[in-house]
Amino acid sequence: MRVAANNRSQRGYTLLILLLGLVGLGGLVASDFTQSVKERKERERYEHNKRVLNEAKQALLQFAYDYPVTNQNGPGRLPCPDTDNDGTPNTPINCSTFIGRLPWNQPNLNLYDIRDADGQRLWYAVSTNFSTQEAGPLNSDTAGTITVSDQEGNVIYDGSVGNGVAAVILAPGPETDRNGVLQDRSVANGDDPFDTTADTDPGIVNATNYLDLFFGIEDNAALNQAVTNGFIYGEIDPLGADSVIVNDQLIVITVAEVMAVAEMAVLQTYRDALATYDQVIDTDVGAGNHYPWLFNYEVNDFGGGYPELDEYPTEPNFADEINDRLDNVGRVPSIYADYFTETDSQPIESTMFVDLLFSYPLDPDTVGFSQPSATCPSNPAVNCTTGNLEFDSADNRRLDVLSSRPVNNVVFTDLVAANMGQLSGTFVNDDSISVTRYFWDEEPVGNGFQQCPAGGDQLSDCNRDSGGNPDPGNTNDTASQVLRVTMSLNLNGAVDFDTDYSVDPTVTVTQRADNTRHAWIRGRFNGTEGDAGTLPVTITYDYDSFYLASFDVQASGDLEVQDLLDRMELTMRYYPVLPRWVFDDGWYDAVQLAYAPAYSPDVFGACVETVDCLQINNVAGNIDNKIALLTIAGQHNWNDDNAAGLADDIGDIFDLENDDIDNVFDIRAANGNDRILVLDEL
Repeated sequence: MRVAANNRSQRGYTLLILLLGLVGLGGLVASDFTQSVKERKERERYEHNKRVLNEAKQALLQFAYDYPVTNQNGPGRLPCPDTDNDGTPNTPINCSTFIGRLPWNQPNLNLYDIRDADGQRLWYAVSTNFSTQEAGPLNSDTAGTITVSDQEGNVIYDGSVGNGVAAVILAPGPETDRNGVLQDRSVANGDDPFDTTADTDPGIVNATNYLDLFFGIEDNAALNQAVTNGFIYGEIDPLGADSVIVNDQLIVITVAEVMAVAEMAVLQTYRDALATYDQVIDTDVGAGNHYPWLFNYEVNDFGGGYPELDEYPTEPNFADEINDRLDNVGRVPSIYADYFTETDSQPIESTMFVDLLFSYPLDPDTVGFSQPSATCPSNPAVNCTTGNLEFDSADNRRLDVLSSRPVNNVVFTDLVAANMGQLSGTFVNDDSISVTRYFWDEEPVGNGFQQCPAGGDQLSDCNRDSGGNPDPGNTNDTASQVLRVTMSLNLNGAVDFDTDYSVDPTVTVTQRADNTRHAWIRGRFNGTEGDAGTLPVTITYDYDSFYLASFDVQASGDLEVQDLLDRMELTMRYYPVLPRWVFDDGWYDAVQLAYAPAYSPDVFGACVETVDCLQINNVAGNIDNKIALLTIAGQHNWNDDNAAGLADDIGDIFDLENDDIDNVFDIRAANGNDRILVLDEL
């Protein structure tokens, strides 16, 4: 029995040990389970934040691409931050600060009230160079100013040397300790952190209560531009403890990413401008060639970087200069504004056609003029105080300024205060243009002066035979009352052409580019839509009550031009219409148009594949069947050396094969960053 008892005791100890082992194993299993749940939640949190951060990034890049459409300024701009948690920037254009919450409700951002995995709204910082503050030009050479480091403190993007990022978006995560100070997101004044009403409570608007600090070095709540310290990626747990000192999850928008969308927007703008240019010409003039003459890179610079448009060949010497100044590869000429609207343009030199048509206050074909009583005929039925002029056609009331008169500094200006547009310029040469018409009063009393037969442009048109019948060009045998009216434009080389208009005129293209000229565009102002402004036009009359053998002036006077001007037509050179921001942001030298020589304005032909079409190396499919293409230079950081033209600088702007002004291009040149957009191909 004793032996049996001893066996039972041993079995009891064995069961106890087994039980204790099972308890320990259960604890181990429970610990592993808890750790697995924690890791799964952290993974879910990370993936959620990754998704919403990327959504916000894509929305901001789309905003940068669309900026010219929504704001009439150049692409690449990013919105100002939201500083009071209402979803919109507090200053849509001139940012009051460059860090705050993501402005998810910004017009044209196309985003929603986006939250991180902890239910917090996202935070956002933007480089001054890329914000809508528009402190300076934004193009492929614009540098990011925000520094970003990895979890170990290594600088990835250095804003202090121009290698920073354009923007940072942050998911703040839960509250954490900022170097001994616990973040406090409690609200004391009743503000609701989740509505769209502007808030003021520090628990809502202070970045330090949401964004973290790395050992007093990298502070995600404080944005300093163009310095070595900046933002740092989380999570960071350098001590391996349960607490995390940086739990901000962030995503960056690099300069290259902004430039990718900005450069495509620029190319699209050029493509649209060229398509409109072609469409307008085809509509007004008829189908023909598609492209304008281009500036080559020999032309001198204008305003620190754009070729002077007055160096374009001027008629009638166009043919002599065409090979020196124009090419099928080069920069697209533009005034960087629309024509004959209330917009500010860049100045050009252009031969100016000015057609003035006059009408009169009494009826569409007559004008009143003073006639001294001392020279009145004896017939008392005639009104001796005023007389009437009657023209036989509208053409005889026209004064033309011919195409041989070049005008310097032709420019459109928006007269904002007056809500008007202005076209002005200065005539280059002294000149005088006049048109004279002759009238007689040989009809029944009261009908006034009618234009003499045969056009009335010569005194002899007013001659009559002995029977009083009209006899233009022959001997004058019967006396008449004759009035000579002269319309004159007097130029002295320093006279400004200056006309204002409050209503946009009717605009048509009158001539396409060809081997002797550029395209021409005309604005027609009717009635009170425009006036001659400072244009030195005069209309005078001389009166002879008894013209027989000679015209003897018995009375003279002036007619009021402004009261008589019925229609004014202004015709000038027409280039593709590019928006002002192309000039202001300095894209003009970084964009090059090329078209096969057969499509030049003086050829009207077609290229032959593998023979004389444009060729693009490293492109999929057929490489040598391209009719026209645009090339935009990526970051190049070039400076004009101030030599004549830019031909010696072009290698600093474009990649290899894109920099030698021939018909061969490369879409992936070694170490290159140019982008090419094909406009047309066979």
